[in-house]
Amino acid sequence: MEPLLVLVAPAGVDLSPLTQRLWAERIAHRVIAQADGQQCLYLADGRYAPQVKQWLDEWRAGQITPLPAEAVEPKLWQGLLQLMATPLTAFILLLLPVVFTWMHFSPDWQYWLNSGAERWPEQRLSPATYWQLGFWDLWRPTLLHFSVLHLLFNSLWWWILARRIEQQEGIVPLLVLLLACGLIGNMVQWWYAGPAFGGISGVTLGLLGWVGFRQRRRNIDYRLPRMLLPLMVGWLLLTISADTVIPGLSGTAHGAHLGGLICGFILAVLWPAKRAVRDSD
Repeated sequence: MEPLLVLVAPAGVDLSPLTQRLWAERIAHRVIAQADGQQCLYLADGRYAPQVKQWLDEWRAGQITPLPAEAVEPKLWQGLLQLMATPLTAFILLLLPVVFTWMHFSPDWQYWLNSGAERWPEQRLSPATYWQLGFWDLWRPTLLHFSVLHLLFNSLWWWILARRIEQQEGIVPLLVLLLACGLIGNMVQWWYAGPAFGGISGVTLGLLGWVGFRQRRRNIDYRLPRMLLPLMVGWLLLTISADTVIPGLSGTAHGAHLGGLICGFILAVLWPAKRAVRDSD
């Protein structure tokens, strides 16, 4: 079901009384800031539109005020509604620990690590090698994590970045970023250091490149600090420098990080900003 646009409001207008009412009524929704600063309110389920439009009229008339704290749904329920409103983010967030658990009961995942090992390094400069390996063999190490800390850290960044992208721009850009940044990052890592790597951090660096560019150049408000991208790039350069001085010091897949970051940045430049569609009221 496609999200239904029910309101376009100028930048700076406080929509919290309205969104609090929607959360209180357990209606999944999201507010998306457009390139021109306007705020678009979408409903996940269009069946609620008649009731919501009545509340819109009350809100415009100043008859809806912020609810008292005890009247707003508990944070746990709000979190569940947010998961429902960002299905791809939620799916990957659940899939990663499932794969991590599977890794402790089956040795099959080790084959994922060794894919193409017989070709490296002799064939790493041949484009045909990557074509023969195929998308799945190159992308699937994205799902592997080797410790609880590794899983938690990457899951946290996925939740922070992916959720905001899906809320603001929809599921399609996030899916493209997930597939493209995972593939390009892993290809660069395989070329740079060979097989035996894993993790979704190359994708999250791509998401960071996307958010950093579009927040500055497209004026899309992801509600993230603008200094986040420079700080993370600085940290990436620091770990690369440390591993250059003492090889293997950080144990970081630098190729996946750089490849994912560059891929996310290029996609952010090329992908058009969603334009606001005004409602008919």
